[in-house]
Amino acid sequence: MHVAEVPPQMKGKLAMYTVTIRRFRDLGAVIKAVRRSRGVRQDELAEDLAITRNYLQELENGKPTLYITRLFRALNKLGITLTVTYTLGNKADDHGVS
Repeated sequence: MHVAEVPPQMKGKLAMYTVTIRRFRDLGAVIKAVRRSRGVRQDELAEDLAITRNYLQELENGKPTLYITRLFRALNKLGITLTVTYTLGNKADDHGVS
């Protein structure tokens, strides 16, 4: 899976991307690309999410956990496709995720 980077001519402009997530590491790559494009450091995001920086780093690098492995196994077994839509470069509104 290829995660889009912000081209120089698009800096400051809103662009939407949609990616089909086939493996957990694909989702981690999206999280990492979006965080970086918005200039958010790992320690800042980890603190906002009340998780450790190490745990966030593992998520971004696609390190599977038992829960995530089971979740993706169930999705695959049932033929469920996970699609993520995101923007790069602009700070997202807080959509009430906690």
